[in-house]
Amino acid sequence: MSSAVTGCRSFLPRLGAWVGTALLAVASMVALPAATATAAPSSVDVFVGYADTLRANVTHFPTPWDGAPDVVFAGCHANCTFDAGAARFVNNSPGAVTIDFVHIRLSTCTFDMWPHGTVLQEHQQLVVTQTATGAADGCDNSAGFFDTSDIGPNGTEWAGHCDQSGVIPQIDLSVNGVVQTFTDSGQVLNTGGVDLASCPPGSNESTQWTSIGSVPCPGATLTLAPPTQTQPIGSPATVQATLQNTCGTGLQGAPVTFTVQSGPNAGTTGSGVTDVNGVASFPYTGTTTGTDTVVATTTNPAGTITSNTVNVLWERRHAQLVITGGATTSDFNDPATVAAVLTDSQGPLPGRTVTFTLNGAETCSGTTNASGAASCSLTPGEPAGPYPLVASFAGDATDTDASATATFTVTLEETTLAYTGPTRAANGEPITLSGVLKEDGTAPINGRTVTFTIGTGGSAQSCTGTTNAAGAASCTIASVNQPVVITTVPVTAVFAGDAFYLPASAAATLRFQYLTGRAYGLASSGLVGISPTPDTGSVSTAGATTVAPPCVATIGGLITAHTLCAKVVTSLNPGKSTATASLQDARVGVLGLPVIQVGVAQSSSQTTCAGSSGQATITSISVGGIPVNVDLHPAPNTTVTVLGVQLVFNEQTPVAGADQGLTVNAVHIKALGLLDTTIASATSDIHNC
Repeated sequence: MSSAVTGCRSFLPRLGAWVGTALLAVASMVALPAATATAAPSSVDVFVGYADTLRANVTHFPTPWDGAPDVVFAGCHANCTFDAGAARFVNNSPGAVTIDFVHIRLSTCTFDMWPHGTVLQEHQQLVVTQTATGAADGCDNSAGFFDTSDIGPNGTEWAGHCDQSGVIPQIDLSVNGVVQTFTDSGQVLNTGGVDLASCPPGSNESTQWTSIGSVPCPGATLTLAPPTQTQPIGSPATVQATLQNTCGTGLQGAPVTFTVQSGPNAGTTGSGVTDVNGVASFPYTGTTTGTDTVVATTTNPAGTITSNTVNVLWERRHAQLVITGGATTSDFNDPATVAAVLTDSQGPLPGRTVTFTLNGAETCSGTTNASGAASCSLTPGEPAGPYPLVASFAGDATDTDASATATFTVTLEETTLAYTGPTRAANGEPITLSGVLKEDGTAPINGRTVTFTIGTGGSAQSCTGTTNAAGAASCTIASVNQPVVITTVPVTAVFAGDAFYLPASAAATLRFQYLTGRAYGLASSGLVGISPTPDTGSVSTAGATTVAPPCVATIGGLITAHTLCAKVVTSLNPGKSTATASLQDARVGVLGLPVIQVGVAQSSSQTTCAGSSGQATITSISVGGIPVNVDLHPAPNTTVTVLGVQLVFNEQTPVAGADQGLTVNAVHIKALGLLDTTIASATSDIHNC
């Protein structure tokens, strides 16, 4: 690497005609109104400036400077006082370039004191300036000074001159073996051709980096933007600092420090390096609501350039609530699990309380899990129909409140109705019918009307009852009136349904009380056969009736009798069957048997559900002319045998198959297996008690 310097009166010979197509583009000669790149890609941008720390002005001092990232600084490094011109070469080409040499000429004074063969990677920059501390006057190019403001024509001393020197500085730059000359037509390197420090005395000579060939752009501004922004906490906010000279050209490669001066994130810092447009960005994330005040700074040997302040307003994140994953319908009074998912811009929100309200009435709350899902159970108390289901989150320190609404449909609750009333009925008697109404077969339903009906068609009888707290309803039909020929009767219980409950019904079959009986005056079999005379026949009825065939005045033959009568009477409430039979002057005269004579014989049988009773009346009886001693009202089943003839008085036999029943025969004659005669037989019985 060479650092040879020519004499003040000598000059570096020209390198000749331009070689090939220039690899370097001349920086823009016109200052732009906004921060822009100083050259197109695949070029080395050339800037000039003046560094003065004797009369420091922080915004005018060339920035970036020694110590900035990507700056290769060929100048005084430590404990330096600067009073010198400076040149800056920025590699914005897509690859590395080699700065073979830099020669700077002011009239006949040439400086060649900087390293040769400097390699600049993409976006690196080379800054050349004085290599020794202090100031000089005239063409003092042998001791590392570069006080270009004090060099006059032909290298004369120009300190104190406020008159124009007419010197136009030039830079010979060799890049990758190609030499190009740049003219500082704006006289930035020699402060406008005068000793600016003397015009007037004490004036600052610093001039900010200016595109070579442009008028001087003496100062710099560091602008922070946007002035105000609002971000949700937990999300990044980005502020941008723009460093540019007063011509609007961006100052690339300057380190910028960002500081949150005040607010919930006070003390947070960051750094960046300005890009080709002079822009550096600082993203940071706030964790607490409030307003931060942010400032940006960049430093140079003259001090610190401070930007304007901007505000970042941190607000709560906007929560979003969606009703999903749960029930959207349920029967009335049946629990339903409703669900929702709570999120914000960062994803699910766990550990938050979500409240669900149905139709402004029923409510429940759930806590969100790791997926932001919350659920709970509520029980609709509304009539069947659609209703609004609202899920709400009250908000907290990090997230805003949120709500969602969906349609929840209440359906009719299922019901069951059981008949619990009596299992029998009887005409003419009151009957109290009852049932129990429940929802889902378990919970009783209160205050509903149940209609009970016995019978069908035109004979149907109904009454209504209202369920109590136990779901039980009952009502009474004052007097049952069903067809007399039936032995069973259907009963139904019906709940018609309402706005809350589905209909329900129950059915049962009641055993219907019916009365039976039979009576006849006389019957005989064996040697003499006589059909029952007179005979009521078998009577069966559920109603009140009387069956009484005409009495028979006389029967003749081997067995004779007079005034034979029979009757069966049924009555209701309570049900009762009464049978009576009678005759008088009966005579049994059969060859081979003693003559049997009976005076007056009567029998009666009476049956209710409580039981049966009967009796017989016999005024006189004889066998073969021998009187038989018998009570007028003999005890049941009194048996005597005379002359081989067995006589049973007041013979009583239960009726098989009946709930209650009794057959009473006044006299039963059994003669040696040859004759079987029954006198005055009465049977009464009752069923379905």
